[in-house]
Amino acid sequence: MKNLFFLFLPVLLFSCEARLENDVRALFKTRVVDVSGNPIANMKVTATTFRTSRFVLGQEFSKFSTADEDFLLGKGITNTNGDVEFMMLVDGGFFINFNSENYRANKIGVSRQELNNDLLLDIPETVLKETALVEIDFLNTSGATEEYDVAFDFESIDCGLIYRNDMLAQDEECLYYTNWSRGFNRTIDDGSFALNVFYPSVIDVVYTNTLGNESIRTFTITSPLERYEIPY
Repeated sequence: MKNLFFLFLPVLLFSCEARLENDVRALFKTRVVDVSGNPIANMKVTATTFRTSRFVLGQEFSKFSTADEDFLLGKGITNTNGDVEFMMLVDGGFFINFNSENYRANKIGVSRQELNNDLLLDIPETVLKETALVEIDFLNTSGATEEYDVAFDFESIDCGLIYRNDMLAQDEECLYYTNWSRGFNRTIDDGSFALNVFYPSVIDVVYTNTLGNESIRTFTITSPLERYEIPY
């Protein structure tokens, strides 16, 4: 099995190389602001062919080098007004990534068709959210012995935006990350969960025991680190 992996490895490396269109350049421009409409200055913005990890044969497969090195199509830095503009190579669909200390997970997926014949991608305004770690602990204060199922509905940092038909929208195919189901009270201390989310946002928590009794809690996330306790 080990030898088979190394035989497969060159194929993976070869398939990761860019397939650039000959002498084709596109212009990308946008204005980057926070949720209050304030410009975000000095933010690194890059266009890359892939995210920093891919799913190969159903498993997450980390890239061998960062997107800045071998998948970079173009890059720029926002000015004091939040504006950024740069020329980029063209290689089919691509991602626009926004990187800074507080906005490390924001990205936009763009298909090749959105460039049209004028090879221009002009997004008037891109609103970014910061990221938060939310810890949720279920505390057995009643001595309950039955098992529980819990579902979290939240705005995961693993979900990006999609630019389609001149509009930005949430990726509708990201239900795997935004609807997260787990169980607890099956073993000791299995009721602690940590979620990486964008904020400001809302987390809905629905938990049900084996008797069918359902409870719902909703939390509004407004800071980088929040912790909640849910007694049951």
